[in-house]
Amino acid sequence: MKLRAKITLIVAGVVASYALLDHALQRWIVQPRFDELERRTAQTDASRVRRALTAELSALEARCSEWAAWNETCAFVAGARDDSDPERTRRVAEFRERNLGLEAFRQSRIDLLYLVDADGSVRFGRVRDLESGAELRLAELDFDRLTPGHPFLLQPGRAGAAESRQVGGLVLTGLGPMFVASRPLACGEGGSVILGRILSPSVLETLAARTEVPFEVLRLDGELPARDADVLDEATASVEPVVATRDEHALDAWVALDDLRGRPALLVRATLPRSISASGSDALRFALVSTIAAGMLLLFVLLAVLRRAVIDPIARLTDHALEIGRTDDYGRKVALERDDELGVLSRELESMMGKLETSRAQLVDTARAAGMSEIATGILHNVGNVLNSVSVSSGQIAHRLKESRLPKLLKLAELVRDKGENLGAFIANDPKGKHVAPFLLDVSEALRQEREELEEESRALQEGVEHIAKLVQSQQELAGHKELLEPVELGPQVALAWSLVSRGLGPGLAPQFEDSIPDLGRVLVDRHRLVQVLVNLLKNACESVRDAGRRPGRITVGVERSGERLSITVSDDGLGFDEATGAQLFRHGFTTKPGGHGFGLHSCANAATEMGGSLSARSDGPGRGATFVLEIHAPARRAAA
Repeated sequence: MKLRAKITLIVAGVVASYALLDHALQRWIVQPRFDELERRTAQTDASRVRRALTAELSALEARCSEWAAWNETCAFVAGARDDSDPERTRRVAEFRERNLGLEAFRQSRIDLLYLVDADGSVRFGRVRDLESGAELRLAELDFDRLTPGHPFLLQPGRAGAAESRQVGGLVLTGLGPMFVASRPLACGEGGSVILGRILSPSVLETLAARTEVPFEVLRLDGELPARDADVLDEATASVEPVVATRDEHALDAWVALDDLRGRPALLVRATLPRSISASGSDALRFALVSTIAAGMLLLFVLLAVLRRAVIDPIARLTDHALEIGRTDDYGRKVALERDDELGVLSRELESMMGKLETSRAQLVDTARAAGMSEIATGILHNVGNVLNSVSVSSGQIAHRLKESRLPKLLKLAELVRDKGENLGAFIANDPKGKHVAPFLLDVSEALRQEREELEEESRALQEGVEHIAKLVQSQQELAGHKELLEPVELGPQVALAWSLVSRGLGPGLAPQFEDSIPDLGRVLVDRHRLVQVLVNLLKNACESVRDAGRRPGRITVGVERSGERLSITVSDDGLGFDEATGAQLFRHGFTTKPGGHGFGLHSCANAATEMGGSLSARSDGPGRGATFVLEIHAPARRAAA
């Protein structure tokens, strides 16, 4: 196999292996994050549907409170109770015509309106279909008088109450799920206003369009589909929406709604497309294709560079050696004007051929003096021996090129030159001289050794490519940084930083350590940067205590919170510093320690800035200790929607 084909196969194999490994890692690390984001998005959408339904109930309760606070409502109920006064009877009729007609139902967006007297007598009661205007019958209110214990008149959970109170919630009726709100009349004469809103298909379609989430409402007093029945217990027991995958294209999210007595009554199922995970898969496929494309581009560029810098010059040297072997023209020039190893090889080869040409001329002159016949025979013999010597020399050159020891090639040239007129005897009698082979074999051997060097360089390139693969592995990971915020408790992070510092001091050498960290719950911070800064501050504090001669000394860590700002103080009773020193503490290259580099506090200040905060220091003066204050932006962990 030719050198070019070998290099192509090796580099192509490296690129393909890296692309497949990178794709596998992305499938293992990145894709699950898309799936988790999709699950959280589904929970958010289901919660939005629940909030929209709750908002409908809140709006109904607000309208009910308005009706109950309206003086004309009280007057209507009182007038309907006593029709002996003609004027009152007239006002009741006007109120009924103006406020209790179909148009009033539509304007208030209610399907049910009942006005009940203090003794439970129904002074007005209607259930209407807002679209057709037809009156409907509701078995739960199909009475002229409501008992004091009627659920529409009592507060949920207060079944024994004797007086009407505020009621609001969900009721399963024969007309479908209905939001009901009941409020006592504000006039103080007793009585209640009851409003209802049927969750009809048109109402649910309006809510679905408003929330941009398609959903279905399933009653729990009937038989549920098997898929919904499987999650019923979990959905009714969980505060968060329950999410499950339907298929590769969609997933479902369930939330339960309680009735006005606090018992589960409805199961809301939102069906959502799996667009986020599909986008993640598309992104991973694009990353794979782009990686392969970049690798192929690298392969083509590398082959072009190798062809120009290595392969073509080696081919010229090969053709040159073959031509010398064919014509015995030792004066041919290869003309490789280069400053690298190939240029050195071509020049040394030409030098060796020049010396060989000189030796041959000397042999011809000697043979001519001894006699044409004998000289001719000697020339043939000696030329063959010289060629054997050239073969040995070429083998030595190839070996030294492999070991990067070119000086041995010069020694071989000096050996040929030193033998002079005795070169023929050396070739004829010396054991080393009998290992002469055609010059072509010498050059071929040298090229073979050079090819091994190129293979070594390709292996080095492979190691470089593998190292590049390790720096991309946030990141992303890290995959844009974004700064990685994690919900953490501060106490364990401070303890971790102190553990890392104190273990390095040795047994019995750590100062006395105290912390005052209130229970702030979990806060969102970049945990690795926070620990990095704390380790630097605690290490500096230990060194300051040690240099001040304190035994054992004291280091204190405190935490305070103000809004979303977190203040962490690290105090010691060590060397302290003056005002001039304090002004330079965070400057790159400034240090007060022998052998220090002035980089630690500078890097801590940069890390604090990256966390949206700052790092400052104060001291009462030399020998009076110091306090470093790390202030960062650390919002409390938000509860799930």
